[in-house]
Amino acid sequence: MKEQPSLPTDIRQQRSAWFKERAKPGITLDEVIRLNEEALRLFPVTKEERRLKMEDLMAMPEFVL
Repeated sequence: MKEQPSLPTDIRQQRSAWFKERAKPGITLDEVIRLNEEALRLFPVTKEERRLKMEDLMAMPEFVL
């Protein structure tokens, strides 16, 4: 039985849209990191997002290489 991914929150959608507007093909890794930090500063991660992320991580099956 495959678990459904959690739905994105409104702030997560806003953060993603903001990032997509500014991230263009060919930008440097430093620029990507700077944009990501700026997006997180403008749209901070909410308690709900943290909770959903924890649930997603806890639902992942464990494996050993």
